[in-house]
Amino acid sequence: MDIHELETTLKRFLYGLLAKATDGNYPEKDYSNDRRIILASEEIRKLLPVEISEHHTAARFRTFMQDQGGYVERRVFINEAMKPALDYIENLARGKDNFSLNEESYEMGEQLGYGGFGAVFKYHHKLLKMDFAIKVFDPIYSSNHERTEGEKRFFQEAKMLFHLSHENIVRVFDIGRTGGKPFIRLEYVEGQTLSSYIKKIGGVSFERTKKPVKGILDGLSYAHKNGIIHRDLKPSNVMVQNNGIIKIIDFGISAYLETGDHTKLTKTGEQIIGGSYQDPQLRIKPALRDVRSDIYSLGGIWFFLLTNNDPSPDAQRILHNLNPDMITPAQIDIILRCLNSDVSQRFQSCDEIIRLLFSDNGEAQKPIVAVGKSNHRITSITRCDIFRFNWSKQNVAAGNVFDPYQFRLFGDLTELDFLKRLYQLDAMPSRDHRFTNFEDDIYQHTINNNDWDADWIFTDERLSLLTCDDDKLLQFLCEMFHPEVRDWRNRHEKAVSSRAMAQLNELLKEDGYEIYEIEKISGRPIFSYRYCL
Repeated sequence: MDIHELETTLKRFLYGLLAKATDGNYPEKDYSNDRRIILASEEIRKLLPVEISEHHTAARFRTFMQDQGGYVERRVFINEAMKPALDYIENLARGKDNFSLNEESYEMGEQLGYGGFGAVFKYHHKLLKMDFAIKVFDPIYSSNHERTEGEKRFFQEAKMLFHLSHENIVRVFDIGRTGGKPFIRLEYVEGQTLSSYIKKIGGVSFERTKKPVKGILDGLSYAHKNGIIHRDLKPSNVMVQNNGIIKIIDFGISAYLETGDHTKLTKTGEQIIGGSYQDPQLRIKPALRDVRSDIYSLGGIWFFLLTNNDPSPDAQRILHNLNPDMITPAQIDIILRCLNSDVSQRFQSCDEIIRLLFSDNGEAQKPIVAVGKSNHRITSITRCDIFRFNWSKQNVAAGNVFDPYQFRLFGDLTELDFLKRLYQLDAMPSRDHRFTNFEDDIYQHTINNNDWDADWIFTDERLSLLTCDDDKLLQFLCEMFHPEVRDWRNRHEKAVSSRAMAQLNELLKEDGYEIYEIEKISGRPIFSYRYCL
């Protein structure tokens, strides 16, 4: 279809949606035809949020929009959702294809987010074989003067973040213009926000909040020492990567600290959009530049991790009503101090909280949380549950017939061959005076005589699975599912192994770990482990 005809159809679709959402008319036949034409364009389809593209009839779309507020809210919702696609097609019609300056190197992906500032898209660099996030500045409602000032501040944001390099802060790589609009090229974070994660699994214990909180504290401390305050920190602005690393994103209304070396980014009279996680003092004094504003937001996030609810004036009562196994009174006091409405009563820096909660090596301080080393999170109770688990009974029901195919702990290998993948057995001592090393010991008692108990591998202190650090135990468990150990192509093996892994993860998640597929080799899964909330 001609690009100008597609532009006309897209605009007609917009006007039809606006009419239907406000109790006007958009005939089903026209809706269906326009939608079909628009979704036939792969680029347009990627730019349309699922809330717009998923409805097969105009009537279903109208039903969805009835939950979006009044007529004004519905019009704003539709205009914001349709704007990226309309801008793209308008630029294309005028010979200004998005990212045309690098058209041969980049492939456009899906829209990652949008709002009053513009939109964020995923781009894949074909030569580098890497994904990036492209944040395009394109405010919906603004005068020419506001747009000009906004562009200056947009580039200032990029400039200040460009100099930040920290594991817990999303990286900025470069800036420029695409289709005449400013953009920032950012690190693409593959994972999920704290908001979506906690909404999915529910509130967690204080112990399990420590890892994400430590990541946020480390990132904020680094930013503060470089003269930058976030000022809009909330669960949706913190990402948990698939490898467990915490990333702070979106410094959209961040400000430099007020020092002689830095420029103020917040214009005079600017209104800060309030929220449950934002320092109440910012609503009174929008130009406030104080690191303790971020500490208040951290307290709000901490509250959310524990309760799966936004912070409220009733936070103290809610925290004290939590199960005592989840949090102690001393830990509650830490969170409430972050949330104190009096700035002077909060912690004065992120480092102060880090010193209180963690020692120099990242270990939790025992006066606050009575736990051992950070790499011994898997308790003896969980270990015993794993070892008592009846692996041989992980049978699978196929239809109405119970299949006797069993999960074998060492897959297709012998115990000896499996353990040689993990241990240097010939350098470990034997307990049998007839043999010189552990390898000969195992051969005699599992192959020649087969006279050891079935659970010997879990109780033998030479393997130390009851007392070893978490990494060693998790490596052992991951190795059980390696494709060189068991045949994932066999549908029975795949079924019982998947079931066994699900049961194992149910036990591990109590101590904050999970086993997951990290990659494939020859089409078969390779597993690793990660710390999770």
